[in-house]
Amino acid sequence: MRNELLQLIKKAIVYQYDLPHINKGIQKTIFSTDKDKCYLSENIDDIVKIIYNSIVEYSFNEFDITGKEYETLHAVALQTKLKYDESKSEEVKLRYGFFGEVLLYAILYVHFKSKPLISRGYFYNPLENSETKGYDSYHLIENDKQVELWFGEVKFHEKYTSGINSALGNIEKAISDDYFKRNILALSGRKKDFNYKGSKIESIINEWENNPLINIVKEVEKHKIKLIYPIMLIYESSSSDYDSDIQKVPEYIFANYESKKFNLSIGYTIFFVLLPLKEVKRVKQEVIKWIESKKPLMS
Repeated sequence: MRNELLQLIKKAIVYQYDLPHINKGIQKTIFSTDKDKCYLSENIDDIVKIIYNSIVEYSFNEFDITGKEYETLHAVALQTKLKYDESKSEEVKLRYGFFGEVLLYAILYVHFKSKPLISRGYFYNPLENSETKGYDSYHLIENDKQVELWFGEVKFHEKYTSGINSALGNIEKAISDDYFKRNILALSGRKKDFNYKGSKIESIINEWENNPLINIVKEVEKHKIKLIYPIMLIYESSSSDYDSDIQKVPEYIFANYESKKFNLSIGYTIFFVLLPLKEVKRVKQEVIKWIESKKPLMS
């Protein structure tokens, strides 16, 4: 990631606190198996700048970017890696998923030190007139003691309630052996595009390719690889009280949902990443303006 962009993300999206927060009386969500993370961003223009500039890093692997012109890559990404169609109405453009996915990428990369195993842009099919299938991130943290696959979800809605309902409406599917297996098999066709060569997940995919009768989820379980499932909610700040904007998320989930046990064989961690913003719609509108005016990128 360009250093100027990395520093902007650090400055503009600032960690505030974990949930539960006893002193503030705010609980974590009933779905969270780990602490929820709460962030603040007060400068809308910085968020627009982060989304617009991060399209390149979100869309391409590091080795695809080296030695290339960012302006060219940005134009290619919009046409071949994203669903962006300048001829569509603003209503359609505002529903594009990449706004939130790019912010999820940026926060995982900078604040969680979780780097992409493979760029999310590789899973876009320009022949399909629909959102890209699969998890919203494919990141990896690997060390001697633990391998973590950060396969996350993001919702970027004006109403926090619709974001929650959209995320939790599919959670049983997302945290299941079947869905996890399908995403790992989708990765198998992209091994040559991995940012990391010789990773443990690549060796498991190789084993499956040599013997496709093995249960690939069981192989992942055998190697003690965990699924980390961050659910990022970006939503309209409805007041000047940041704590109230945060508190309404776990309260709404508690009032409208029951915690579940999931049909996933491997170890998993679920937590929420909360980012209330002022003028959510304007953020997206400004990104669209920047794209269509071909605003210069950060160096």
